[in-house]
Amino acid sequence: MEMRKEVIAAWPTLKEIDLEEAVAYQKSLPDSKVFYKELQRMGAEHRTVNFPRAGTPILEDEIELVRSINALGVTCTPLTTDSYTRNGMFEKAQQGLEESIKTGKPKLNGYPIVNHGLKNNRKLVESVDGCLDPRCSAIANSQVAEMAFASGMNGMPCSFFAWFSGYDKKATVAELLTTAQYMGRLMGYYAERGVIINADCHGFLPNSVYPGSINIATQIICALNVITQGAKCVMPQVNLQGCLAQDLGDLRAAPRLFKKYLEKLGYNDIIIPGIVGSQVPLFPYPQDVGSAFGYSCYTAMVAALGKCPIAFVKTIDEALGVPSLEAHEQTYKATNWIFNVVRQQNFPIDNDVIQQEENLTFNEVSQILDKVLEMGDGDICAGAVKAMETGVIDSPFPINMHAKDEVVGIRDLNGACRYLEFGNLPFSEDIKDFHRAKVAQRAAAERREMNYYVSLEDFWAISKGQLIGKPSK
Repeated sequence: MEMRKEVIAAWPTLKEIDLEEAVAYQKSLPDSKVFYKELQRMGAEHRTVNFPRAGTPILEDEIELVRSINALGVTCTPLTTDSYTRNGMFEKAQQGLEESIKTGKPKLNGYPIVNHGLKNNRKLVESVDGCLDPRCSAIANSQVAEMAFASGMNGMPCSFFAWFSGYDKKATVAELLTTAQYMGRLMGYYAERGVIINADCHGFLPNSVYPGSINIATQIICALNVITQGAKCVMPQVNLQGCLAQDLGDLRAAPRLFKKYLEKLGYNDIIIPGIVGSQVPLFPYPQDVGSAFGYSCYTAMVAALGKCPIAFVKTIDEALGVPSLEAHEQTYKATNWIFNVVRQQNFPIDNDVIQQEENLTFNEVSQILDKVLEMGDGDICAGAVKAMETGVIDSPFPINMHAKDEVVGIRDLNGACRYLEFGNLPFSEDIKDFHRAKVAQRAAAERREMNYYVSLEDFWAISKGQLIGKPSK
């Protein structure tokens, strides 16, 4: 509560918040506006729906945008905040908001949730169907969380590793971890009074082609970080990278791993409402509409086969700038077709290759997390700081200067992501030998060395309508 004084002093609208009144308002909401309950409902009804991103500065336009998405069956909507808000520049956000209202045209690239204040935000919540899940970055995360929860929104990302790997060049894991703990404690405050807020887990964002084990391991660390502060609900996600067997294996491994480590550390009352099939890997996105439709529909198909309640799908104009309303509609109509046809069949899919990928991911993530716990003497957060410093957690092409960047990924002959260089990842020799063998098979088939340049070809492949990179000049 002492820290909170500084947080709410950042902008006048934050001083409107009365936590006890905010708790009462959250309790007054119907189940359809409670994020984790909506996910559970989708799972019980064997349904998959889109989980898009949307945000525009003018309140009436935001209501219209969300309603248009609601009409396409979307009930859980991530609310994208603008860049000024994400960087705590509320004065500039206010100027942009006022200019947007004056001209009738958006002058911000998202919704300035803090500047709008409780009245406008609650009007948004009450004017649309379903629930809202705001997006932010580290700098203003505490202010956005305060305003969002008091406004009736009850889901929000908790992943300091996502900030580290995708948004912040200079901050350390220790600094970002502490920022995320504030939101976790705020979630805990609400939970102690009977309001459950869902914490989305993103983990270390994949900036290149490499296996999902680092991402899933860091999701679990991010989840435990807020759970230790009192949060009671966490939502895993799996970044779908294009190899069907590997993607389905990861979708099966992730919930098992969450349950394993929550129980191992004594957290037996945590809700996991569902898992997200996500199109978040930061690969170059197809710029032609046909390939973009294919990429989005692949994500929808795997999420449907993996029985995900929601799928994080990008729009077909993602590569070109801020998505248009028409692009939202066309994308979600296409993916809804997949959901309605594939998901409703409840088609069981399993084979030895999927099981092998599931077991490999399970073992890799377990070895990473066991090493992190060892390095922290049982404290997952302390261990995470040391793991980043030593490269026990690492990634190709991270944007943050504090990452080791000694890991290189590559695809095998079937398009599955493998490790070409392990850096200091704490894997057993049998796991390393498996990756080496898969890479060697491709080298023999293509009659060329598997190296950094091939990794780059794989990185660009999806944008060219391919899964495996082709030799280039």
